[in-house]
Amino acid sequence: MATPKWRQLADELAERIRTGDLTEGQALPQIRELTAAGAGSTTTVQAAYRALETEGLVRIVRGRGTYVRRQRSRVVRESQARYQWEKDRALLPEEERAATGVTERETGLDTPQLEFHAAYDVIPAPPEIARFFGVAPDTQMLHRRFRTSSREETAPIGLISSWLVYDQASRNPALLDSGREPWPGGTAHQLSTIGIEIDRIDDRIGARPPTADETRLLDLDPGTAVLILRKFSYSTEGPLAEYSEVVLPGDRHEFLYRIPLERWSRP
Repeated sequence: MATPKWRQLADELAERIRTGDLTEGQALPQIRELTAAGAGSTTTVQAAYRALETEGLVRIVRGRGTYVRRQRSRVVRESQARYQWEKDRALLPEEERAATGVTERETGLDTPQLEFHAAYDVIPAPPEIARFFGVAPDTQMLHRRFRTSSREETAPIGLISSWLVYDQASRNPALLDSGREPWPGGTAHQLSTIGIEIDRIDDRIGARPPTADETRLLDLDPGTAVLILRKFSYSTEGPLAEYSEVVLPGDRHEFLYRIPLERWSRP
C-alpha cells in the first residue's frame, strides 16, 4: 500500500528536524508556502503538521505558526534488569549505593544533572489501595510522591505515587522523612531496613489520555497519551510490601522486555 502523501511530508520534515536542518525554535514553512511549492493540498500539509505535533517534534501555536520543539530525551525502561539491579544494590555499602541510581542508569545522566522532588503524606488508605494491601479502609498509609527531572529539560521524566503501610514504614523513622530523598539504593534498600525483602514484582502497564494536571506537569502536546505503570512489590513473606503508580509520557518512554524461553529438548 502506498504511503499517504501527508505521511511522506511528515517523514521528510521529521528527518530534517532529527538531522538538525530544522533547529529548535525554528518556524516550519507556512502551509500556503508548502502548497504553492507542490507539497500537497492544505489538508495534506495540516495532517503532516498534526502528525509531527503528536510525535512531539513540533509545537503548533494557533494563529502564529508551527515551530520545532526541543527534542526530549527518550528513556528505555528494561523492568526485569532494573528490578534485579535495584535489589542487588540494596546489599551494597551506602557509599556505593549513593554513587548512582536507577534513573541515572536508564537516562545516562549523572546525579548532578538530575533534580529530585519528594513529598510525603500520612493518610487513610483509599478503597483501592486498601484492597491491594488487604487492610482495612481506614488503615494509615505513607503516601509518597516523586518527580525526577533532567536539569536541561522543562518537564519531569515521570510522576510516581507510592504507598507503604505506615505502621511498617514507621519501624524506621528515617523512612518518614522526605528530606532524605533521593534515598541511596531506593525502595529496595528502604524496605530492607525494616526487615522486608522483595520476592517478586508484578508490572501492569496500560495507556490513557492524560489528566489536565498531568498535561501541565509533563508538558504534553495535544494527543499525547500517558503510559501507566502499576507496580506491585511483594515480600518474601507473601504480602504486598509497596505499591506504586508511575505516569510516563508516551512520547518519551519505551518498555523493553527480554524474556528467555526454555529450549526444546531434542533426542
